[in-house]
Amino acid sequence: MSAPTIQVLVGFQTTANFGQPFQLDDAVYGLLDTGTLGGYQLVDLTDQVLSISITRGRNRELEQFNAGTASVRFKDPQRILDPLNASSPYYPYVGPRQPIQIYANGLPIYTGFVTDWDLAYDFVVDGDVNTASCADAFTVLANQNMNEWTPTAQLTGARVEAVLNRPEVTYQGPYVIKTGSSTLGAFLVSAGTNVLNYLQLVSASEQGNLFIASDGTLTFTGRAYNPVVSDLTFADNGTGLPYSKLTNAFGDELLYNYIQTQSPAGASPETTSDATSIALYQAQQYTKLDLLNSTTAEVAALGNYLLGRYKDPVLRFTGLEVQLAALDYDDQYTVLAAEITEITSVLKTFSVGTPSTVTQNVFVSGIRHNITPGSHTVGFTFESVDGNGYFTLDDTLFGVLDQNLLAF
Repeated sequence: MSAPTIQVLVGFQTTANFGQPFQLDDAVYGLLDTGTLGGYQLVDLTDQVLSISITRGRNRELEQFNAGTASVRFKDPQRILDPLNASSPYYPYVGPRQPIQIYANGLPIYTGFVTDWDLAYDFVVDGDVNTASCADAFTVLANQNMNEWTPTAQLTGARVEAVLNRPEVTYQGPYVIKTGSSTLGAFLVSAGTNVLNYLQLVSASEQGNLFIASDGTLTFTGRAYNPVVSDLTFADNGTGLPYSKLTNAFGDELLYNYIQTQSPAGASPETTSDATSIALYQAQQYTKLDLLNSTTAEVAALGNYLLGRYKDPVLRFTGLEVQLAALDYDDQYTVLAAEITEITSVLKTFSVGTPSTVTQNVFVSGIRHNITPGSHTVGFTFESVDGNGYFTLDDTLFGVLDQNLLAF
Protein backbone atom coordinates (compact mmCIF):
# COMPACT_ATOMS: atom_id res chain seq x y z
CA MET A 1 0.00 0.00 0.00
CA SER A 2 1.12 3.53 -0.73
CA ALA A 3 -0.19 7.06 -0.57
CA PRO A 4 -2.65 8.16 -3.29
CA THR A 5 -1.35 9.45 -6.60
CA ILE A 6 -1.43 13.25 -6.57
CA GLN A 7 -1.85 15.56 -9.55
CA VAL A 8 -1.60 19.37 -9.40
CA LEU A 9 -2.73 21.49 -12.36
CA VAL A 10 -2.19 25.25 -12.58
CA GLY A 11 -3.77 27.42 -15.26
CA PHE A 12 -1.80 30.04 -17.13
CA GLN A 13 -3.27 32.69 -19.40
CA THR A 14 -1.90 31.34 -22.61
CA THR A 15 -2.20 29.89 -26.07
CA ALA A 16 -0.41 26.80 -27.33
CA ASN A 17 2.87 28.74 -27.39
CA PHE A 18 2.10 30.96 -24.35
CA GLY A 19 1.81 34.01 -26.60
CA GLN A 20 0.02 37.26 -25.81
CA PRO A 21 -3.76 36.67 -25.98
CA PHE A 22 -5.91 38.73 -28.33
CA GLN A 23 -7.58 41.63 -26.46
CA LEU A 24 -10.53 43.53 -27.87
CA ASP A 25 -9.99 47.29 -28.19
CA ASP A 26 -6.32 47.02 -27.23
CA ALA A 27 -4.10 49.33 -29.30
CA VAL A 28 -1.43 46.66 -29.69
CA TYR A 29 -2.97 43.21 -29.13
CA GLY A 30 -6.40 44.08 -30.46
CA LEU A 31 -5.14 44.26 -34.04
CA LEU A 32 -6.04 41.48 -36.43
CA ASP A 33 -3.25 38.95 -36.97
CA THR A 34 -1.39 40.33 -33.94
CA GLY A 35 -2.74 38.86 -30.70
CA THR A 36 -3.43 35.13 -30.45
CA LEU A 37 -6.70 33.58 -29.36
CA GLY A 38 -6.53 31.77 -26.05
CA GLY A 39 -7.58 31.59 -22.43
CA TYR A 40 -6.22 29.48 -19.59
CA GLN A 41 -4.27 26.31 -20.24
CA LEU A 42 -3.91 23.91 -17.32
CA VAL A 43 -0.30 22.80 -16.88
CA ASP A 44 0.65 19.69 -14.89
CA LEU A 45 3.19 20.75 -12.25
CA THR A 46 2.96 17.59 -10.16
CA ASP A 47 6.65 16.73 -10.55
CA GLN A 48 7.60 19.96 -8.81
CA VAL A 49 5.33 19.53 -5.77
CA LEU A 50 7.02 19.21 -2.35
CA SER A 51 3.96 19.31 -0.08
CA ILE A 52 0.27 20.23 -0.02
CA SER A 53 -2.09 21.29 2.74
CA ILE A 54 -5.83 21.84 2.23
CA THR A 55 -8.51 23.08 4.62
CA ARG A 56 -12.20 23.23 3.74
CA GLY A 57 -15.39 23.67 5.78
CA ARG A 58 -16.07 25.23 9.18
CA ASN A 59 -14.86 24.70 12.72
CA ARG A 60 -18.16 24.64 14.60
CA GLU A 61 -21.92 24.67 14.17
CA LEU A 62 -23.77 27.97 13.78
CA GLU A 63 -20.80 29.40 11.89
CA GLN A 64 -20.90 29.82 8.13
CA PHE A 65 -18.64 27.73 5.91
CA ASN A 66 -15.33 29.45 5.20
CA ALA A 67 -13.45 29.77 1.96
CA GLY A 68 -11.52 26.59 1.32
CA THR A 69 -7.77 27.25 1.33
CA ALA A 70 -4.72 25.37 0.10
CA SER A 71 -0.96 25.80 0.24
CA VAL A 72 1.21 24.07 -2.37
CA ARG A 73 5.02 24.16 -2.13
CA PHE A 74 6.82 23.78 -5.47
CA LYS A 75 10.54 23.16 -5.99
CA ASP A 76 11.55 25.48 -8.80
CA PRO A 77 15.26 25.24 -9.69
CA GLN A 78 14.61 26.62 -13.19
CA ARG A 79 12.54 29.54 -11.82
CA ILE A 80 9.66 28.82 -14.20
CA LEU A 81 7.25 29.94 -11.47
CA ASP A 82 9.20 33.10 -10.70
CA PRO A 83 7.28 36.12 -12.04
CA LEU A 84 10.61 37.96 -12.36
CA ASN A 85 12.01 35.38 -14.79
CA ALA A 86 11.41 36.63 -18.32
CA SER A 87 12.81 33.31 -19.65
CA SER A 88 9.99 31.29 -18.08
CA PRO A 89 7.62 29.74 -20.65
CA TYR A 90 4.78 31.15 -18.54
CA TYR A 91 6.10 34.73 -18.35
CA PRO A 92 4.41 37.16 -17.72
CA TYR A 93 1.42 35.14 -16.48
CA VAL A 94 2.66 33.85 -13.14
CA GLY A 95 0.41 35.84 -10.84
CA PRO A 96 -2.66 35.88 -8.64
CA ARG A 97 -6.08 34.51 -9.61
CA GLN A 98 -4.67 31.63 -11.63
CA PRO A 99 -6.92 28.54 -11.42
CA ILE A 100 -5.55 25.51 -9.58
CA GLN A 101 -6.90 21.97 -9.36
CA ILE A 102 -5.63 19.21 -7.06
CA TYR A 103 -6.50 15.55 -7.56
CA ALA A 104 -5.82 12.38 -5.56
CA ASN A 105 -6.27 9.05 -7.36
CA GLY A 106 -8.10 10.99 -10.05
CA LEU A 107 -10.65 12.54 -7.66
CA PRO A 108 -10.78 16.31 -7.16
CA ILE A 109 -9.88 17.26 -3.60
CA TYR A 110 -9.49 21.00 -4.18
CA THR A 111 -10.43 23.55 -6.81
CA GLY A 112 -9.64 27.22 -6.44
CA PHE A 113 -7.39 30.12 -7.37
CA VAL A 114 -3.83 31.11 -6.52
CA THR A 115 -4.04 34.24 -4.37
CA ASP A 116 -0.32 34.68 -3.74
CA TRP A 117 3.06 33.34 -4.90
CA ASP A 118 5.62 33.33 -2.07
CA LEU A 119 9.17 32.86 -3.33
CA ALA A 120 12.08 31.62 -1.18
CA TYR A 121 15.36 32.21 -3.02
CA ASP A 122 17.57 30.82 -0.26
CA PHE A 123 16.59 27.17 -0.67
CA VAL A 124 19.73 25.25 -1.65
CA VAL A 125 18.99 21.53 -1.93
CA ASP A 126 16.08 21.64 -4.37
CA GLY A 127 16.69 25.09 -5.77
CA ASP A 128 14.24 27.93 -5.26
CA VAL A 129 10.93 27.11 -3.55
CA ASN A 130 7.70 28.82 -4.53
CA THR A 131 4.61 28.42 -2.35
CA ALA A 132 1.20 28.99 -3.91
CA SER A 133 -1.39 30.18 -1.41
CA CYS A 134 -4.87 29.40 -2.70
CA ALA A 135 -8.53 30.10 -1.94
CA ASP A 136 -11.69 28.73 -3.51
CA ALA A 137 -14.44 30.66 -5.33
CA PHE A 138 -15.67 32.24 -2.08
CA THR A 139 -12.71 34.61 -2.47
CA VAL A 140 -14.30 35.94 -5.69
CA LEU A 141 -17.66 36.56 -3.99
CA ALA A 142 -15.93 38.10 -0.97
CA ASN A 143 -14.45 40.78 -3.23
CA GLN A 144 -17.71 41.74 -4.94
CA ASN A 145 -20.33 44.26 -3.82
CA MET A 146 -23.88 44.75 -5.07
CA ASN A 147 -25.64 47.82 -6.36
CA GLU A 148 -28.81 48.89 -4.57
CA TRP A 149 -31.80 46.69 -5.44
CA THR A 150 -35.00 45.31 -3.94
CA PRO A 151 -35.59 41.60 -4.54
CA THR A 152 -39.02 40.03 -4.69
CA ALA A 153 -40.24 37.84 -1.83
CA GLN A 154 -38.84 34.42 -2.72
CA LEU A 155 -37.53 31.14 -1.35
CA THR A 156 -33.90 31.04 -0.27
CA GLY A 157 -32.70 29.01 -3.25
CA ALA A 158 -34.24 31.51 -5.67
CA ARG A 159 -32.61 34.37 -3.73
CA VAL A 160 -29.17 32.75 -4.04
CA GLU A 161 -29.65 32.42 -7.81
CA ALA A 162 -30.92 36.01 -8.07
CA VAL A 163 -27.74 37.27 -6.39
CA LEU A 164 -25.42 35.13 -8.53
CA ASN A 165 -27.15 36.43 -11.67
CA ARG A 166 -27.01 40.10 -10.73
CA PRO A 167 -25.26 42.04 -13.55
CA GLU A 168 -22.62 43.36 -11.15
CA VAL A 169 -21.93 39.80 -9.94
CA THR A 170 -22.39 37.51 -12.98
CA TYR A 171 -20.98 34.47 -11.18
CA GLN A 172 -19.02 32.39 -13.69
CA GLY A 173 -18.44 29.16 -11.76
CA PRO A 174 -20.63 26.05 -11.64
CA TYR A 175 -23.33 25.94 -8.97
CA VAL A 176 -26.02 23.63 -7.60
CA ILE A 177 -28.83 25.39 -5.75
CA LYS A 178 -31.59 23.55 -3.86
CA THR A 179 -34.98 25.18 -3.36
CA GLY A 180 -34.89 25.86 0.39
CA SER A 181 -37.82 26.15 2.80
CA SER A 182 -37.77 29.74 4.09
CA THR A 183 -39.33 32.67 2.24
CA LEU A 184 -37.22 35.81 2.33
CA GLY A 185 -38.78 39.26 2.32
CA ALA A 186 -38.63 41.96 -0.32
CA PHE A 187 -36.18 43.99 1.76
CA LEU A 188 -33.92 46.66 0.25
CA VAL A 189 -30.33 45.59 -0.43
CA SER A 190 -28.14 48.64 0.10
CA ALA A 191 -25.47 49.67 -2.39
CA GLY A 192 -22.11 48.26 -1.37
CA THR A 193 -23.53 45.14 0.28
CA ASN A 194 -20.89 42.42 0.13
CA VAL A 195 -22.00 39.47 -2.00
CA LEU A 196 -20.56 36.67 0.14
CA ASN A 197 -21.83 38.22 3.39
CA TYR A 198 -25.31 38.55 1.93
CA LEU A 199 -25.38 34.97 0.64
CA GLN A 200 -24.32 33.77 4.08
CA LEU A 201 -27.22 35.75 5.57
CA VAL A 202 -29.51 33.92 3.17
CA SER A 203 -28.07 30.62 4.40
CA ALA A 204 -28.47 31.65 8.06
CA SER A 205 -32.09 32.66 7.44
CA GLU A 206 -32.68 29.18 6.01
CA GLN A 207 -30.43 27.35 8.48
CA GLY A 208 -29.03 25.71 5.36
CA ASN A 209 -25.55 25.12 3.98
CA LEU A 210 -23.57 27.25 1.52
CA PHE A 211 -20.12 26.00 0.53
CA ILE A 212 -17.75 25.31 -2.35
CA ALA A 213 -17.40 21.61 -3.16
CA SER A 214 -14.06 19.98 -3.88
CA ASP A 215 -14.67 20.24 -7.64
CA GLY A 216 -15.33 23.98 -7.36
CA THR A 217 -19.14 23.83 -7.46
CA LEU A 218 -20.89 26.45 -5.34
CA THR A 219 -23.50 24.44 -3.43
CA PHE A 220 -26.56 25.58 -1.46
CA THR A 221 -28.86 23.19 0.39
CA GLY A 222 -31.85 24.04 2.55
CA ARG A 223 -32.49 22.72 6.03
CA ALA A 224 -35.09 20.20 4.81
CA TYR A 225 -32.68 18.67 2.28
CA ASN A 226 -31.55 15.39 3.80
CA PRO A 227 -27.77 14.96 3.53
CA VAL A 228 -26.24 12.19 1.45
CA VAL A 229 -25.40 9.14 3.57
CA SER A 230 -21.81 8.31 2.61
CA ASP A 231 -20.38 4.81 2.21
CA LEU A 232 -17.70 6.01 4.60
CA THR A 233 -17.75 4.39 8.06
CA PHE A 234 -15.04 4.54 10.71
CA ALA A 235 -14.41 2.02 13.49
CA ASP A 236 -11.57 1.03 15.80
CA ASN A 237 -12.58 -2.65 15.97
CA GLY A 238 -12.06 -3.70 12.35
CA THR A 239 -15.69 -3.22 11.23
CA GLY A 240 -14.92 0.07 9.47
CA LEU A 241 -11.98 2.14 8.30
CA PRO A 242 -9.29 2.63 10.97
CA TYR A 243 -8.74 6.10 12.33
CA SER A 244 -6.62 8.06 14.81
CA LYS A 245 -7.01 11.16 16.98
CA LEU A 246 -10.75 10.88 17.59
CA THR A 247 -11.88 14.04 19.38
CA ASN A 248 -15.13 14.88 21.13
CA ALA A 249 -16.81 17.84 22.80
CA PHE A 250 -19.17 17.96 25.75
CA GLY A 251 -19.27 21.54 26.95
CA ASP A 252 -21.19 24.77 26.74
CA GLU A 253 -19.79 25.93 23.39
CA LEU A 254 -23.08 24.89 21.74
CA LEU A 255 -25.40 25.43 24.72
CA TYR A 256 -28.04 28.10 24.06
CA ASN A 257 -31.29 28.30 26.00
CA TYR A 258 -32.28 31.94 25.42
CA ILE A 259 -32.68 32.77 21.72
CA GLN A 260 -33.41 36.11 20.05
CA THR A 261 -34.05 36.34 16.31
CA GLN A 262 -35.16 39.25 14.13
CA SER A 263 -35.59 40.33 10.52
CA PRO A 264 -36.89 43.61 9.02
CA ALA A 265 -40.37 42.03 9.17
CA GLY A 266 -40.53 42.82 12.90
CA ALA A 267 -39.82 45.96 14.90
CA SER A 268 -38.41 44.00 17.85
CA PRO A 269 -36.69 40.63 18.31
CA GLU A 270 -38.61 37.37 18.71
CA THR A 271 -37.56 35.70 21.96
CA THR A 272 -37.81 32.08 23.04
CA SER A 273 -36.25 30.28 25.99
CA ASP A 274 -36.29 27.06 27.99
CA ALA A 275 -36.80 27.44 31.74
CA THR A 276 -35.59 23.93 32.58
CA SER A 277 -32.31 24.41 30.72
CA ILE A 278 -31.81 27.84 32.28
CA ALA A 279 -32.36 26.39 35.76
CA LEU A 280 -29.73 23.73 35.08
CA TYR A 281 -27.09 25.71 33.22
CA GLN A 282 -27.98 29.42 33.69
CA ALA A 283 -29.00 31.57 30.76
CA GLN A 284 -26.87 31.12 27.63
CA GLN A 285 -27.89 33.56 24.89
CA TYR A 286 -27.76 33.29 21.13
CA THR A 287 -28.75 36.37 19.13
CA LYS A 288 -29.28 36.66 15.38
CA LEU A 289 -30.86 40.00 14.50
CA ASP A 290 -29.96 40.39 10.81
CA LEU A 291 -32.12 37.64 9.29
CA LEU A 292 -33.99 38.07 6.01
CA ASN A 293 -37.14 35.99 6.68
CA SER A 294 -40.35 37.53 5.36
CA THR A 295 -42.60 37.14 8.45
CA THR A 296 -42.25 37.38 12.20
CA ALA A 297 -43.90 33.96 12.47
CA GLU A 298 -41.06 32.39 10.50
CA VAL A 299 -38.46 34.32 12.48
CA ALA A 300 -39.99 32.99 15.69
CA ALA A 301 -40.11 29.45 14.27
CA LEU A 302 -36.43 29.65 13.43
CA GLY A 303 -35.71 30.69 17.00
CA ASN A 304 -37.68 27.72 18.32
CA TYR A 305 -35.77 25.45 15.95
CA LEU A 306 -32.45 26.70 17.32
CA LEU A 307 -33.67 26.37 20.90
CA GLY A 308 -34.66 22.76 20.31
CA ARG A 309 -31.23 21.95 18.93
CA TYR A 310 -29.05 23.72 21.48
CA LYS A 311 -30.87 23.94 24.83
CA ASP A 312 -29.16 20.79 26.15
CA PRO A 313 -25.47 19.87 25.85
CA VAL A 314 -24.73 16.81 23.71
CA LEU A 315 -21.53 14.76 23.66
CA ARG A 316 -20.40 14.92 20.05
CA PHE A 317 -17.61 13.20 18.16
CA THR A 318 -16.02 16.26 16.57
CA GLY A 319 -13.25 14.88 14.38
CA LEU A 320 -10.65 12.26 13.49
CA GLU A 321 -7.73 11.61 11.16
CA VAL A 322 -6.98 8.88 8.61
CA GLN A 323 -3.62 7.93 7.09
CA LEU A 324 -4.41 7.00 3.49
CA ALA A 325 -1.02 5.35 2.93
CA ALA A 326 -2.21 2.56 5.24
CA LEU A 327 -5.37 1.86 3.16
CA ASP A 328 -5.91 -0.03 -0.07
CA TYR A 329 -7.04 1.76 -3.22
CA ASP A 330 -10.78 1.14 -2.74
CA ASP A 331 -10.75 2.46 0.83
CA GLN A 332 -8.68 5.45 -0.25
CA TYR A 333 -11.30 6.18 -2.90
CA THR A 334 -14.09 6.06 -0.31
CA VAL A 335 -12.29 8.57 1.93
CA LEU A 336 -11.32 10.87 -0.92
CA ALA A 337 -14.86 10.88 -2.34
CA ALA A 338 -16.39 12.14 0.93
CA GLU A 339 -17.81 15.65 0.74
CA ILE A 340 -18.89 18.35 3.16
CA THR A 341 -22.51 17.93 4.42
CA GLU A 342 -22.46 14.15 3.93
CA ILE A 343 -23.29 11.73 6.75
CA THR A 344 -20.88 9.10 8.03
CA SER A 345 -20.64 7.02 11.19
CA VAL A 346 -17.93 6.58 13.83
CA LEU A 347 -17.62 3.63 16.24
CA LYS A 348 -15.51 3.90 19.39
CA THR A 349 -14.76 0.89 21.64
CA PHE A 350 -13.90 0.99 25.36
CA SER A 351 -11.96 -1.56 27.39
CA VAL A 352 -13.91 -0.76 30.57
CA GLY A 353 -17.29 0.68 31.45
CA THR A 354 -20.72 0.44 29.91
CA PRO A 355 -21.52 0.48 27.05
CA SER A 356 -18.45 -1.13 25.53
CA THR A 357 -19.02 0.58 22.16
CA VAL A 358 -20.56 3.87 21.08
CA THR A 359 -21.59 4.61 17.50
CA GLN A 360 -22.53 8.10 16.32
CA ASN A 361 -23.85 9.20 12.97
CA VAL A 362 -22.08 12.46 12.19
CA PHE A 363 -22.33 15.29 9.69
CA VAL A 364 -19.10 16.11 7.81
CA SER A 365 -18.51 19.85 8.23
CA GLY A 366 -14.80 20.06 7.44
CA ILE A 367 -12.11 18.19 5.49
CA ARG A 368 -8.33 18.70 5.70
CA HIS A 369 -5.49 17.16 3.68
CA ASN A 370 -1.79 17.13 4.58
CA ILE A 371 0.34 15.61 1.84
CA THR A 372 4.09 14.98 1.86
CA PRO A 373 6.14 12.29 0.07
CA GLY A 374 4.84 8.89 1.21
CA SER A 375 2.17 10.35 3.50
CA HIS A 376 -1.38 11.62 2.97
CA THR A 377 -3.50 12.27 6.05
CA VAL A 378 -7.12 13.35 5.86
CA GLY A 379 -8.74 15.02 8.84
CA PHE A 380 -12.51 15.32 9.24
CA THR A 381 -14.48 17.77 11.34
CA PHE A 382 -17.88 16.50 12.48
CA GLU A 383 -21.16 17.83 13.81
CA SER A 384 -24.07 15.97 15.33
CA VAL A 385 -26.63 14.63 12.87
CA ASP A 386 -29.37 15.81 15.27
CA GLY A 387 -31.18 18.62 13.50
CA ASN A 388 -29.55 17.91 10.13
CA GLY A 389 -32.02 15.28 9.01
CA TYR A 390 -35.76 15.50 8.39
CA PHE A 391 -38.12 12.54 8.65
CA THR A 392 -38.08 10.43 5.48
CA LEU A 393 -40.34 7.41 5.08
CA ASP A 394 -38.56 4.06 4.69
CA ASP A 395 -35.14 5.61 5.33
CA THR A 396 -33.02 3.61 7.80
CA LEU A 397 -31.37 6.75 9.19
CA PHE A 398 -33.98 9.48 8.73
CA GLY A 399 -37.12 7.38 9.03
CA VAL A 400 -36.92 6.63 12.77
CA LEU A 401 -39.92 7.71 14.82
CA ASP A 402 -39.32 10.22 17.64
CA GLN A 403 -35.86 11.08 16.31
CA ASN A 404 -35.98 13.06 13.06
CA LEU A 405 -37.50 16.50 12.55
CA LEU A 406 -40.70 17.13 10.59
CA ALA A 407 -40.37 20.76 9.51
CA PHE A 408 -40.82 24.38 10.44
